[in-house]
Amino acid sequence: MTSGVVTVGRQRYAVGLYWENSPGGGRVAQIAREAANQAGQQAEFYAVRPGSKNGRIPQFGLSGGGEGQTSGMPVLAACLAGQIPGSWAGAFRFPGGIAVIIVRDDLIVPDGDLLFTDENEARNRLIQEIGFGGLQATYAPESWSIPGVDTIPLTLLLNERKDIKLQPVKLSDKLKLILAGSALAFILLVGGVWYWQQKTAEEEAAREAQLQAMRLAQMRAHQMVPSLPQQPPQPKYERYWEQAPRVMAVIDACARGMSKTPVAAAGWTLISVHCNGTSITLNWARGAGPAAPPHGANVNDLANAATQSIPLGTLTARGAQQLDDPKTITDRYLAQNWPGQVVPTVNDPPPPPPPNYQGTWNPPPPPWVKRSFTLHVAEFPSELPSMIGTLPGVIVNDITYTSNGDSSSWSIEGVIYANRK
Repeated sequence: MTSGVVTVGRQRYAVGLYWENSPGGGRVAQIAREAANQAGQQAEFYAVRPGSKNGRIPQFGLSGGGEGQTSGMPVLAACLAGQIPGSWAGAFRFPGGIAVIIVRDDLIVPDGDLLFTDENEARNRLIQEIGFGGLQATYAPESWSIPGVDTIPLTLLLNERKDIKLQPVKLSDKLKLILAGSALAFILLVGGVWYWQQKTAEEEAAREAQLQAMRLAQMRAHQMVPSLPQQPPQPKYERYWEQAPRVMAVIDACARGMSKTPVAAAGWTLISVHCNGTSITLNWARGAGPAAPPHGANVNDLANAATQSIPLGTLTARGAQQLDDPKTITDRYLAQNWPGQVVPTVNDPPPPPPPNYQGTWNPPPPPWVKRSFTLHVAEFPSELPSMIGTLPGVIVNDITYTSNGDSSSWSIEGVIYANRK
């Protein structure tokens, strides 16, 4: 295992960083630099992956400066984790080795950004992670013949994202010179201010005597009326499920849209279809022989994959809807033996404090909990109305059709809100 640089399309990405979760809020960059300078660490670069509005904590990655890595180079694991939420693992082949990336609960695991020069070691590491369970998706080369993995090209997964980049741990000589000049200018400014303060000190002394008399009167007034601590107001959490369309509206829109989408194009294979109720995205892989691009699709630079987006229109928000208790949802999941999984996820973030509030803002959690779900069905949409069609608090984020050779499958992903116990 090593660190270095890989090329995706025409963009070079850094790989092989060690990742840590940061408790420092807005001080992530400072914490990363401090960690980089610890004994035995001596990292040359760091990268910051900020937290999200859904409650994911920020992370930072450290790199010893693999061959070819430079400041400002995007980081493959962080950019890819920003594209694919949830828990997943992938192995991607490059001319210089195999990059293995592991993400759980939307966080890159500490040793989840690896570059192997030995293909067998990379395959064994991916199989080990699959054995741990809990992955919503797995990506690997088709030649590895691992059951159930997705072989979609990395270029489609990454979608040219490059927003998270390496930053140098140590300041450059140019930056040090700029800081030194700024310090000198600050000293001169302080000297001028000090001279002006000396000239006005006598006037301020007379004015201060008058203000002191006013302060004493105010203090006596405050002592006569005891102050009461400011009570924090109750936070008003957003009821996100009421702003989303109803489950069957999303399912029906996707079913109607998918019935009209092209499923065949000469020389191309439809490998996956994604629908969120307002649009459908098709992913194609090119086969052997001559082939014209699928009508309306965008072909990548390598001419081996294509994507196509079809708008479906806007769905109406469901409006007011009361939630069930968690036990009711669990009993339904067990009774119907849902072909998938339901796992707890992070609470919705609290709203900001109201204007002019001066106390400590530490509101209680929202009066509901969230669980993410993934369902796998053979027939769409016939199996879904009885499972989640009438269940309150459900938001469907994605309906996916995948094809791998002679087999195909449907998966539905989303979240379920329920009353807190």
